Amino acid sequence: MKILIAEDETDLREALAAYLDYQGHSVVAVADGAAAIERLLRDAYDVVVMDIMMPVMDGISAMRKIRASGNMTPAIFLTAKTQVEDRVVGLDAGADDYLTKPFAMEEFSARLRALYRRKRTFEPRLLAFGNVELDTEAAELRAQNTIALAQKEVRLFAFLLSKRQEACSAEQILEEIWRGESATPDTVWMYISFLNAKLGAVKADVCIDTLQPHLYRLRQLPAADFS
Repeated sequence: MKILIAEDETDLREALAAYLDYQGHSVVAVADGAAAIERLLRDAYDVVVMDIMMPVMDGISAMRKIRASGNMTPAIFLTAKTQVEDRVVGLDAGADDYLTKPFAMEEFSARLRALYRRKRTFEPRLLAFGNVELDTEAAELRAQNTIALAQKEVRLFAFLLSKRQEACSAEQILEEIWRGESATPDTVWMYISFLNAKLGAVKADVCIDTLQPHLYRLRQLPAADFS
């Protein structure tokens, strides 16, 4: 893998780079978010490792700029912050995973491999159902209008599109989209609600039905019900 590390703690940055280099990866390490953006503009990487608290530009701001530019390189945040609210902010900024310091190098390496596998097996850029089109790279939902999606919303809707009209449980969704993160069936319900609201906003002829508590299915609305 070709990996970009943005971490301002010199000892940790050098340790991560040395560890990944020993494993045979190609590593570029920088000390702030602005430098990470500059590197991503110049070259392509398989995975980005980003600290949150950094000088010049923090990881949250950098990740938002990276995603706004259309760059969808898988990214993992490293941070000493442990509150749920902090994780939510980081993930909504565009990160794909979140690892709290201190951490074991073995887990760090395993999470990078998981992100790389996801990158190789992720859905095509454009997915469609009914009058709805999902652009996974631009993170946009399109029908009669266009609206931006958070990264979790992109992955959740892409997963539901891959299942089409098959019922999916919250447990399936948690396993596929959240993968060991601190999330519950209520988290899934919340994101389903967000997606349904955005489907309505773009005047989609598609909705996500709740068949029973924590069981969901994508459905195309009959013409008579769609306006």
